[in-house]
Amino acid sequence: MERILVPNWMSRHAEMRHGVRIAAAGVLSFALAQALALPQGYWAVFTAVLVVQGSVGGSWKASVDRLVGTLLGAAYGALIATLVPHSGALMMGVALTISLTPLALLSAFNPSYRVAPLTAVILLLGSAGATEGPFLAAALRTVEVSLGGFVGMAVSLLLLPARAHALLGEAANRVLQRLAQLLADLIAGLIAPMDAQATLARNDEVRLALTALENISDEAARERRNYLSDDSDPEPVTRTLRRVRHDLVLIGRMAAQPLPSSVRERLAQPLAELAAVAAEFLRGIGRAFAQREPPPSLDGLSVAMARVLAEIEAVKGEERLIALRFAFEQLQRNLKDLTRRAQEFARVPVPVAEDPEP
Repeated sequence: MERILVPNWMSRHAEMRHGVRIAAAGVLSFALAQALALPQGYWAVFTAVLVVQGSVGGSWKASVDRLVGTLLGAAYGALIATLVPHSGALMMGVALTISLTPLALLSAFNPSYRVAPLTAVILLLGSAGATEGPFLAAALRTVEVSLGGFVGMAVSLLLLPARAHALLGEAANRVLQRLAQLLADLIAGLIAPMDAQATLARNDEVRLALTALENISDEAARERRNYLSDDSDPEPVTRTLRRVRHDLVLIGRMAAQPLPSSVRERLAQPLAELAAVAAEFLRGIGRAFAQREPPPSLDGLSVAMARVLAEIEAVKGEERLIALRFAFEQLQRNLKDLTRRAQEFARVPVPVAEDPEP
């Protein structure tokens, strides 16, 4: 049977749904602005398009930030336009300086207000402010932005909604797939010299994936705070993965140079078995997060880890092995916690004897 090749863009469902939401929000806000006869309805369209983010939590933050920034910029800009005469170029420059300076500083310290300076500038320099009057112009711009924010948020909630918790599972999976490969490389580095450049590149991949996970975790937490989701708290997932990555950093320090030859002969096989089992466990629990399924069993990993720890304990006089044993014990403890996080994420009841960390 001839294989049917699907174009790459057709397989990117999340991006396609996001594009549909943006287009729908822009068209709907334009229609409402026209129906309400708003003088500058494009403010509503701009806002709706900018508000729609990759998740409901992201859209909520963008909507609130834009509304608050517009209110602040419009109110302050209208006040300056009223109190400071700005008929000539010189006085217009003075009014613009008085308007921009505090709002620019505010937005520099808090990016949530970055739309405030822009709103004040448009109010001062735009033709609408001169014909409508500063306070009416400020009120109308606020109405238009509010309409766009409402439409963008409604579309994010109702049209092909993307919940941040679903994105969180996929982001956690990406982190865990990279951690699996990194752990296998680091354990191999205890036996034979490893490629330092390749290891550095893998660490960079983990860091970038973890940063993306933290951003999505913030959006998921925002959904919970605003009663847009009843899912579990996302922070423990991110926190536990940060700990696992820290454990790998410790192991990496031990793997900068291979272990002494006498120790390598004894630990080579147990470490190879541990690398294979641990990498497969990380990949499996990553898939469990992505699919919101129960995590794989820890039994195989526990057996492999126990053998390695027993062999390390039997070797005396090697200071580096003491630190390696500590790192492996920490990793085992954090992987157990990660299993609990995966159970919570999949909404699998956690036994009382295995209550998650506080």
